[in-house]
Amino acid sequence: MNFFMQDNNQQHEHVYFVNQLYRDFLLPTILGKDNDVILYWGGKRIARKYDLASFEDVASFFATTEFGNIEKARAHHSEKIFKLTGQNVADRISSGNQEFSLEAGIIAEAVEKETGRTTECEIKVDEHKKIVKLIAKFD
Repeated sequence: MNFFMQDNNQQHEHVYFVNQLYRDFLLPTILGKDNDVILYWGGKRIARKYDLASFEDVASFFATTEFGNIEKARAHHSEKIFKLTGQNVADRISSGNQEFSLEAGIIAEAVEKETGRTTECEIKVDEHKKIVKLIAKFD
């Protein structure tokens, strides 16, 4: 049992490191000032490629990729609000990284597929609570 837990922790640390390496260092270095926009549209493409068309699909994808824990916070007639939490999210915020465009793009595309309405997603980082609100707005 202890070996399994150690193996699981090593796997988690590996995925975390790879995410941090690509998302927080390599891509911003290559993409420069266009990083946020390209990652947002990349997120939309990822949602299409992996057919993320429901909240359950997105939640499962985020868990697998260790992007964080996504939960529905509220829904209104023209928007849906999600909260992104977890240790990886808190660590990224604590390190000064407020870039969650990839996640926003994924949410925007999934909500658009689900509602059939053109959707854009805003990002609100709460540094104090170490959470990210993703606000999907549709027409």
